[in-house]
Amino acid sequence: MGALLKTSGQFRIFLVYQIFSTLGNGIFSIFMLLSVHLLYRNALYTGIAGFLMSAPRIFSFMVGPVVDRSKKVTIMRLTTLLEFGVLALLAFTPLLESIGVLFMFATITVFSFAAMFESPAGRALLPHIVKEEEILTANSLINIAATTAGILLAILIFVILGQGDNFQLILGLSTGFLAGAFLFSLFLRDPKHKAEPGGKATHSYLADLMAGMKFLRGNVLLFFLIASVTLVFIGQIAYVNRPAFIEYHAGAQGYILFVFITMLGGLIASFIVQPLGKKCRVGPLLLMFSVLAGGLRILFVLVIPESFFAALGITVIIATILNAAGIVEGTLEQKIPPKDMVGRVDTMSTTFFAISVALGALTGGFIGRVVPDIAYIFITQGVIVLLSGVYYILVPAIRKLPKFSDIAREGEDSDEATASQSQ
Repeated sequence: MGALLKTSGQFRIFLVYQIFSTLGNGIFSIFMLLSVHLLYRNALYTGIAGFLMSAPRIFSFMVGPVVDRSKKVTIMRLTTLLEFGVLALLAFTPLLESIGVLFMFATITVFSFAAMFESPAGRALLPHIVKEEEILTANSLINIAATTAGILLAILIFVILGQGDNFQLILGLSTGFLAGAFLFSLFLRDPKHKAEPGGKATHSYLADLMAGMKFLRGNVLLFFLIASVTLVFIGQIAYVNRPAFIEYHAGAQGYILFVFITMLGGLIASFIVQPLGKKCRVGPLLLMFSVLAGGLRILFVLVIPESFFAALGITVIIATILNAAGIVEGTLEQKIPPKDMVGRVDTMSTTFFAISVALGALTGGFIGRVVPDIAYIFITQGVIVLLSGVYYILVPAIRKLPKFSDIAREGEDSDEATASQSQ
């Protein structure tokens, strides 16, 4: 990891940008709903705010062609500047009048729209500024830095909230982080794109979109997407019922501790995933992750009534495994597609994930009311995670994938392929 930091100045700048951007966006996503609640004490307002934060992601697939055909750094600069402006308005504008809630809804919508472009632009930029064999290492470093900063920030917010409902101070912090992200984006260089054959102009938006869909439909990434959407769905069912389950066994403070422990698992995952990715083939690695995570989820349900601290230990391991699996699959989305198609693949996946999250949340709310014991939900989740490991091995395209170092990027110039198809 240290070698990458020493040899790539652009990656060092990108890493700092990602830290500031993650902190700024993280405060928004975590704290905005709480801000609406603290200001207006109206469940309807909170529900609308939550909808406005998540609904734009359903249309992420429409963003992909724009990201792939545009200068990634330019998109990152413009969207970060827009996010900064939105949070600056929230931080320094009085919101106590009745019009205030409408103003908050408008700014939430604008921020969510900007974030929908910024995130895939950053993911699409990474393969252009690091070597192919360094993408997994780069993602691990980004996750380590962002998670560490997030843990420190969570502690700071916890302290601030203990002194009163000073939401404007917290939003001010977020504004400062986004200002830092924008400043560092000015030092990033745009990737060099290959000139199209014959000097032709950029292909149409619809053709780019269809080319991305065709690529995903005929690629091994489709099988990962099917598994991921299924796991996200069952995971969201468990997620919406997790507060009630943990609060029943460990109290409200116990739930907060579980959240912090989960973040710690993400940090550990960043350190272990790189050596494992270099030594293990992708299919067996994901099989191992699935078996361990699924079995431990079931064990967690059985242990928590008896030992709170043992359940905490199991939670750390589960969070580590699931975060490591997420880094592996995210890296594949950056390493397998042609570089000019990473944005489309990322945004299409985001669209399916957003739909799965929405359906899972609605289903989880219903199931949580009718199931006789919430523990059954988490046991079912564990069984499905276990079965996902079997799926990874049974699908030949996944089973035959080599180690990360041996995975080759498909057709570097997908534009030429698209051009030939259109002729």
